Amino acid sequence: MMPAPLGNQYALNNNGGRPRTSVPEKEELIELGKDLVAWAAEKKKGELRCRWCEWYARRHFFIRKQWKRMIDTEEFRPYYEIAQVSLAEKWIDGTINQAIAQRYLRIYDPELKECEDIDSDDKEIRKASALKSETRAIEETKQAVLAEVQRGKKVPK
Repeated sequence: MMPAPLGNQYALNNNGGRPRTSVPEKEELIELGKDLVAWAAEKKKGELRCRWCEWYARRHFFIRKQWKRMIDTEEFRPYYEIAQVSLAEKWIDGTINQAIAQRYLRIYDPELKECEDIDSDDKEIRKASALKSETRAIEETKQAVLAEVQRGKKVPK
């Protein structure tokens, strides 16, 4: 058997190969979706299942880029949303420290996220409107001061 090429010594005894660059096939996505829902709903004593990366990285060895692509597929998305509800329940039921739960709940509760985004957008619109009004008032004051200065500079004949 020929040895690995000199520039490819890292390939020796490497079972993993190159990471995936695309999402799994539709049938596999459905099976993964079912597994995700089961994982999110399962409650084991002493184990907190509360982060997506525990499922996609630890359990299935996906990288974040693959995960993001998977949740955008129409085959996997329904399972992801069902699992979101299961994980959100864990954040609300007091199993997890309230300070941590408060921070993470936005990730798992789509309605909360949507509402907070709308509130944030409204707040930004109000800020922009106030800034525009303030800028207009400053410009009017500046013009009034310049007009006063121009009146004071008139030279008599």
